[in-house]
Amino acid sequence: MTSKSAPDVDFLGCTLPSSELATRRAEIQSLFEQVGSVEATSDGVLFRFQNTGEVAHALVDFIQFEQQCCGAITYELRSEPPHTVFTLQLRAPETLIGSIQTFHLTNKPPVNDGKA
Repeated sequence: MTSKSAPDVDFLGCTLPSSELATRRAEIQSLFEQVGSVEATSDGVLFRFQNTGEVAHALVDFIQFEQQCCGAITYELRSEPPHTVFTLQLRAPETLIGSIQTFHLTNKPPVNDGKA
């Protein structure tokens, strides 16, 4: 990892190189444009999506990718009766809760991200 990517490590513990972050953020934004609701929790963020096959596949792909580059975050995907909604909960260590909430609630990277 080069020193150029060091600010990105601070952002949610992400290990993606700086050159890949913009593309990944666009992919995440596209997925999260489908969110029905989003709310802050005491340890992260909770999202609700309509339960469709397309959304199910997109959420599993999101989780599988994110586990590799943002390993400090816990990802929980569930569907409870009557199974019309998927709930995705992201839980973060205390030091990252503010960053994850800022990113997902305002759709802006935190100030310490190094991106203007």
